[in-house]
Amino acid sequence: MTYAHCLITMMQSILFIKTTRVEKEDEFASKRIQKLSVLLLALVLIVGLIPASVSASANPSVSYRTHVQNEGWQDWKKDGTMSGTSGKGLRLEGIEVKLDTQGYDLGINYQTHIQNIGWEADTERGWKSNGAMSGTEGLSYRLEAIQIKLTGTDANQFDVYYQVHAQNMGWLGWAKNGESAGTAGFGYRLEGINIVVAPAGTGTPGGVVDKAEPFYENPLALYPAIASELKALNWKDGKYEKGQLYYCYEDLSNDGIPELIIGIQVKPWNFAVFPYAGKCNHEIAMIFQVKNGSPVPILGRDAYIRGRYYLDPNNYIIDFGSGGAYSHGWVYYSVSDYDLNYIEHVYLENLSGEVYTLRDQNGYLLKNLTKSEAYAIFDKYSIKTNIDWTPLVF
Repeated sequence: MTYAHCLITMMQSILFIKTTRVEKEDEFASKRIQKLSVLLLALVLIVGLIPASVSASANPSVSYRTHVQNEGWQDWKKDGTMSGTSGKGLRLEGIEVKLDTQGYDLGINYQTHIQNIGWEADTERGWKSNGAMSGTEGLSYRLEAIQIKLTGTDANQFDVYYQVHAQNMGWLGWAKNGESAGTAGFGYRLEGINIVVAPAGTGTPGGVVDKAEPFYENPLALYPAIASELKALNWKDGKYEKGQLYYCYEDLSNDGIPELIIGIQVKPWNFAVFPYAGKCNHEIAMIFQVKNGSPVPILGRDAYIRGRYYLDPNNYIIDFGSGGAYSHGWVYYSVSDYDLNYIEHVYLENLSGEVYTLRDQNGYLLKNLTKSEAYAIFDKYSIKTNIDWTPLVF
């Protein structure tokens, strides 16, 4: 029998006694029964027969307010309403979060990643809780990321979700239960935040999401050596010194550990004989696999070479090489074991008409191909276009 059921049964017994004897007893006795009912209920609560989660009647509610550049502390918002600003380019500098627990044994802890300070938990500032300010006031430091988690014996009954609007990125995906939301290593400010507490397993809240992940960390901040690699291959301070490099993470090796891909966005290339004409909106500059916490380059081409590398939706790499009007080649690779694994190579020679051949890894002839046979190979692959590129900030 549950605690609530026990309480209901006991109270029904008391009421039964009262109603059956009230006519036989004097007014004094009736008042004694009423007092006994109140005392018994108080005793049940005091000895803990009813836990807080049983007496709670509604879901917890979360309230929060932010300190905004040029505006100061905003009014309190709650349960998924945005705190901060939109379209003004103003940084968040501080935040306070508190719960209306509705009788549950719950608390809320939070920390922010602050300009010039870093994560508060890595300093003497530590985690904040239950309405205390996280961030700074009067220093003009931007908040860059936040973590929020529930505490208390009923914490496992609920999830806390939070979503931030980050400079240059828009609304990021929802984070929950202590995950990081925001950015690190870019110098991007937080501009707005939504927070929701929901029953565990309810699922991610809806709303606008401009970039899928809740947290982005600049790979150049994680791995400073990458900058020198890019410079050595003329992708920085060389051919593309006035252009913008981008990065993304894709699990090309299908081992659960995403590779770091550095690329550039380009206008679709419409060369007549290219089988993927009009779809090549990016080129890959470098690919790194992370080994023992360090990036290992598995593809790195000089910016001046004519070859171009592209991503395929099935995690293959397409290498297109051109000999000008005379010849073209398409080489296909997969990624594993810190290397590119050769799959096949189609070569087109235009000097005496369209002559297609199949080549080995070293470029030697294996056999001639008809045009339909060549395109049957081309059609096994395609150019990935929905890449979640993020600008690389040096």
